[in-house]
Amino acid sequence: MKCSICPRDAQERGYCALHLQAYHAIREKYQVWVKASDIGWREYLDQLQKNSLTGEWAKDVAKQLIREEEKDV
Repeated sequence: MKCSICPRDAQERGYCALHLQAYHAIREKYQVWVKASDIGWREYLDQLQKNSLTGEWAKDVAKQLIREEEKDV
């Protein structure tokens, strides 16, 4: 099975090793952002995409999570 974002082989949650690492970092850091600013999940993902300090792997995952969320609504 391929990664839901790139052509690499998927490992867990439909992500390759690199995107999976970014996914875990996004989930972990969200708790820090919530404590600091009481931000919602979607707003957090939007901010990640706009932040120049966010890495490309994390931006890819944030974009994918937004797409998945929109598909579920």
